[in-house]
Amino acid sequence: MENFTLDTLTDLPLFQGIGKSELARFATSVPHKIKRYAAGERIAEQDHPCQQLVLAFRGVLQMCTRSDNNRFAFHERLQAPIALQPEALYGISPRYTHTFTAQTEVQAIVIPKEGVTQLFSSLEVFRLNLINLLSTFIYRQSRWLWHNLSGDTEKRIINFIHAHSIHPAGEKILDISMEDFGLQINEPRMNISQALNRLQKKNLILLKRKRIIIPALEKLIQTC
Repeated sequence: MENFTLDTLTDLPLFQGIGKSELARFATSVPHKIKRYAAGERIAEQDHPCQQLVLAFRGVLQMCTRSDNNRFAFHERLQAPIALQPEALYGISPRYTHTFTAQTEVQAIVIPKEGVTQLFSSLEVFRLNLINLLSTFIYRQSRWLWHNLSGDTEKRIINFIHAHSIHPAGEKILDISMEDFGLQINEPRMNISQALNRLQKKNLILLKRKRIIIPALEKLIQTC
């Protein structure tokens, strides 16, 4: 595919540190394909089986996660290079927990599960990279269980948004009603409305009908 070379692989999280001879062996012996996703095309879908590892090396993606009761949804913009949920490939329930859509044209290398298993058993650097990535994911998830979530309504709103983000920076969008937001953080609707309007006056968020747009999460977090 245009713009793809073996050197491109070294920019991907799981291939960093792997030598050119090993990359060449991967190209000839491990099943994979290079795919191009048009803007607006669905790449992976929440609750669907995860049977392949998608490594996006160019483009911008939109990640959307819906709550189990479908009462709210969280959107996050992600920039390649990025591995799409390698933690969903194995385990008791190998399914995606997010939906990924190409926001611009996205180019990606797609490796079926058996190819990932082959890489894990034959390439030590790949194995260490994958273990490190999964360990980081587990640490972040468990660390939030001990995070101080108390404070005023503004802080609890910010903590909620921060906790649902993959990266603590960049644009985020939360689709939720005031009532449902109040139920999520145990606050009256009036408190939610007043706190969100204060944040909007500070130019930290933009309020739409049942939608909260956070242009730069890092600036919102700094207010805590």
